[in-house]
Amino acid sequence: MIVSLHSSDSTKARILARGNFSLDAGGLVNLLLALSLVSLCLAGVLALQGYWPILLIAVIQLVLVAWILIRAWEQAWVSEVIEIGANSIKVTHQRHKRKRHYELETAWAVIEWKQPEVAWYGPKIQLRSRSQAVELGSFLTDEEKHQLVRQLQCAIEKHSAIKGAFNS
Repeated sequence: MIVSLHSSDSTKARILARGNFSLDAGGLVNLLLALSLVSLCLAGVLALQGYWPILLIAVIQLVLVAWILIRAWEQAWVSEVIEIGANSIKVTHQRHKRKRHYELETAWAVIEWKQPEVAWYGPKIQLRSRSQAVELGSFLTDEEKHQLVRQLQCAIEKHSAIKGAFNS
């Protein structure tokens, strides 16, 4: 999802890019409870018939599935906030609890669309300014990446010292 906000005088822009993961913490807990209930009920019925190792296997399986789902849930909550001003571009990349900050010069900023080396991977967006480069939107769909590039171009081109850099 891409959301763009502009200041009233159009000198500053803020672009928010977020991953598309609809399962919140409550939904994850409900999913894990439902899986546990079904698995433990079936394993309990079999354990009562004398197949007690199945109950142990079911518990181990549930712990493993819960760990995998929780790790996937944490990794899917990704966002990038791109603040574009007349002098600098500030990028804040947040994945769950970890934040990384980058700052680039607006005047020399160039947006690069890089095709993947392997056909089934998506293209990469790279924001470059002088010797610094930041990959943006690695978690977005191809359509959202196109939308992000268009919004970045509109926000950066009025401050760019590189004329004609945004003709695509």
